Amino acid sequence: MHKPKHACLAILALAAAAICGLARADSEATSPLTVGGAIRFNYVYKSWQTDYPNGFVGLDTARIDVNYDDGRLIGSAQYRYNRFPKGQGGYWQHFLHHGWVGMRFADKSTLHVGLDQNPFGLFPLASNNFYESIAFYAGFEDKYDLGLTYASRPGPFEWQLGFYPRDGGSYGGGSNTAGASNRYSYNIVPDDDAQGFGTGQNDRERNTLIGRMAWHIGSARQHEVGISGLTGTIRNGAGADSRRNALAIHYSGSFGPLKAMLEALRYDYRTRHGAAQTYDGLDPNSFVMLGAFGYPFPLASKGDIVIANLSYDLPGKLGPFGGFKVYNDYSVLHKRVGNYKDSVQNVTGLTFSSGKWTFYMDFMLGKHHPYISPDFGGLASTSAAHDGFSRRINLQAGYYF
Repeated sequence: MHKPKHACLAILALAAAAICGLARADSEATSPLTVGGAIRFNYVYKSWQTDYPNGFVGLDTARIDVNYDDGRLIGSAQYRYNRFPKGQGGYWQHFLHHGWVGMRFADKSTLHVGLDQNPFGLFPLASNNFYESIAFYAGFEDKYDLGLTYASRPGPFEWQLGFYPRDGGSYGGGSNTAGASNRYSYNIVPDDDAQGFGTGQNDRERNTLIGRMAWHIGSARQHEVGISGLTGTIRNGAGADSRRNALAIHYSGSFGPLKAMLEALRYDYRTRHGAAQTYDGLDPNSFVMLGAFGYPFPLASKGDIVIANLSYDLPGKLGPFGGFKVYNDYSVLHKRVGNYKDSVQNVTGLTFSSGKWTFYMDFMLGKHHPYISPDFGGLASTSAAHDGFSRRINLQAGYYF
């Protein structure tokens, strides 16, 4: 296993160096092409992980970013390599995060074609912290699918429309066996016998249509009120397609240095699973399998998500450090099926920067959550052994170039 891991990282580093050299040469001629990237390291502590009582340190991500904008033609792509230490699975993976080309029209509206971010809910993110919100793990925040995205010209009223025939896709590779989950975006994916729950569910997302409208109000348009809708097909591989729908209302706004983000979201997945496509005797239509970062896990097929975030920008600098922001991000998933218990996530944190370095300090508290508790099935059925809150600490340093 060691040779593929180091080979992937070496190829990524060499590619970054070569492309950055070209970008520097092009920049002298004011090229519309820009190339950058990042490398990030984490310290992680999990209260439930007794084999790592003092936490662990490891490489989180190395990535390459390529962007193009000549005023009319536009494009963007990002490729990532992740190396997770043993405390987080002990595996590596690489994948296409996003990649699209497009056009900016005379009225400043845009059209993107490719693997692009879904314009749904609080946009572009519904969180301040590094690990995002429960909406991310349910597939409704920071999600990328393959298709077309149109965005109206900027103004007091804006709207976006996206159609995605395919999902985020597994455009890469990794040492983990769950190939369908080797991706960045949390999509509905086929289950995996070795790394998943062995349900035999073979669902995929297809033909997703998303619309988003937002009104900017206030003297400086510092408040945004919006509504988003989503509908699409769940293809189960047995010729019995069904539908999934979601609706969200959202608000983001600034009151000087104080910022707020609010969202209420309801989703409904109408699955058609056979009686044997389950685990632990659960109703097979009470959950679907989502996957990303190498692992699939179950999500309740019907639920409500509520997000409430507050942040405050601190003025001044402390030595070489500045851009201080403190925040508290709260999100909860209420499951409307199976009498499943709520999943809760709260993150209190601080972010700041120095030059090209960005730092996060997050204290995470949660339950029935695959990233903040040992209850890996917790976004659907929960274990009575994990009813209490678990803690996770994330300290990250990232160099962005």
